[in-house]
Amino acid sequence: MTDAFAPNKQDPIKTIKEVVQVLPLVFRFLWQVSPTFLILTCSLMGVTALIPAAIVYMTKVLIDGVVEISGQGGSWTDLTLPLVGLFALWLSRSIFESISGFIQEILGERTYFEAQRLIIEKAGQLDLAFFENPRFYDQLHHANENYYQMGNVCWSSLSLVAQAFSLTAMVSLLSVLHPLAIVLLLLTVFPRLFTVGYLARKRYQMHSNLVRNDRMIFYLRRLMTTRESSKEVRSFNLKTHLIDRFNEFKRIYIDAIRQLIFLSLKVNLGLDVLSLGGLIFIWAFAVYQAVQGDITIGELAMVFQAAQQSQSMLAGIISSGGGVYQNALFVTRFFEFLDLDPKSVEGSLKPRLSAGVPVAVPSPIHEGLVFENVSFKYPANEEWVLRDVSFKIEKGSTVALAGQNGAGKTTIVKLLSRLYDPVEGRILLDGVDLRDYSIPDLRNQISIVFQDFFKYDFTAGENIGLGRVDSIQERSLIETAAKQGGAHDVIENLPKQYETILGKTFDEGIDLSGGEWQHLAISRAFMSNAQVLILDEPTAALDAFREHELYEQVSAMAKQKTVIFISHRFSTVRMANDIIVIEHGKLIEQGDHESLLKCNGHYAAMFNTQASRYR
Repeated sequence: MTDAFAPNKQDPIKTIKEVVQVLPLVFRFLWQVSPTFLILTCSLMGVTALIPAAIVYMTKVLIDGVVEISGQGGSWTDLTLPLVGLFALWLSRSIFESISGFIQEILGERTYFEAQRLIIEKAGQLDLAFFENPRFYDQLHHANENYYQMGNVCWSSLSLVAQAFSLTAMVSLLSVLHPLAIVLLLLTVFPRLFTVGYLARKRYQMHSNLVRNDRMIFYLRRLMTTRESSKEVRSFNLKTHLIDRFNEFKRIYIDAIRQLIFLSLKVNLGLDVLSLGGLIFIWAFAVYQAVQGDITIGELAMVFQAAQQSQSMLAGIISSGGGVYQNALFVTRFFEFLDLDPKSVEGSLKPRLSAGVPVAVPSPIHEGLVFENVSFKYPANEEWVLRDVSFKIEKGSTVALAGQNGAGKTTIVKLLSRLYDPVEGRILLDGVDLRDYSIPDLRNQISIVFQDFFKYDFTAGENIGLGRVDSIQERSLIETAAKQGGAHDVIENLPKQYETILGKTFDEGIDLSGGEWQHLAISRAFMSNAQVLILDEPTAALDAFREHELYEQVSAMAKQKTVIFISHRFSTVRMANDIIVIEHGKLIEQGDHESLLKCNGHYAAMFNTQASRYR
């Protein structure tokens, strides 16, 4: 279990520096979102901040006027101006606060959308290696959970400044009593400043320590509420076990919160007693001064209100300062995520030091692809997945990768599409290292259908059109790709054909069988203009006959493409012009079906073993 209150390793001085550094970033961010709304918010809060002191002073004028009229006589019309002034101030405050609240809400929504957009954009820029690093998910969780604090930092900061203006005006009214009243007020409230900072660091530390705990809570909740896991949860009667685990991790979080709240209550109770003592002393002195005739009844009322409101404002300023401090600490996680160095994770893609400006992939490809002594191991893993692998894939050929599960076939596919770079050796396309090519251009020329392809809960047409997003509205291209990938007949039988929403996420969604989804995924690959088509065993849900038929169709439709595929069915593998056999990360055989059978090696043994099952 995680101890949320382990010894604080945060350096207070360092965290204060982080807060000071992040505040300009927040306001620069909000300025970029909407400079007009930000200026309006600042202006309205500044004007509104001066109204409380004006109300207190106007109340004093009204009370003194009443006393004067009742004691010495006079016209009640003399009270009209202060009454109208009070009404105007109250009305103005209400109007300004309403307008300010509206603007803040709109600016807040714009800020949240922009922050989410930047998180999505940043995640899309990062290499696959990041998504296999648990630390990255902690950072992503922090960013997703804390981007909304941006608005809180802004409002807390502006509120802090506004309250400072308001306090200055309010405290000046206390000078009618005695300058030492101001000093006493400050002394009784000042200790709260340190405790607020201390509690803010405690809360920040707690959330930092419990990030894995929070992620597990989210993960367990997702297991219990998503369609993908619903079948197994019910089949294996996992409900009670998962709920028990959810309760356990939630209890850890609640216990940590309870400790923090209890600590806050004890500290704040002591501070409230101290503040109340100072307030009572000021009031008692003010009463004495009024009895002595040193101040008027109106000034007595003014001192009462000014002292109470000044104390509340001081506490509010310190609370706002603590809010700024705490929220800014959380916001640092958002900016830290946006500042992630794309090259900071082991396994991230890096251009060769000798490379200049990335070059475009040749169209058409003239020679083909070459693996030269390629070795690879995944980040944070000492085991080699590929070791000293060399082979050539000729342009326009159909190549099959064969071997047992875990041999390294899918890793070759990931390297070919440059989701990863070799740890040793190199991969060439037309004699040029893949690292010299523009990554977007390279991926436009290499289209892949993975075994665990994604099912988009969009329309059937969009599912295929995503293969070439710049032509996603071109129905003729989509239908052609659907026919090539075997999805057209499936789509024609749907209620709204190509406009049918697929999946069960949205209303009216129609789910497909595993094989039907596979046809859509293959059609999506055909939608691409790629010169290289890679099929990483995407036909596992099809029977052997249908898979063989599909690959024949692929071969016929892809005469101008280089086709690379992985399949465990040798009736399909034998169709390839060239078969590359991988075993334990090494290339052990290469050739066409007949030549490999004649060698009577590993390929022949696998083929004969599978063939014997059908005799």
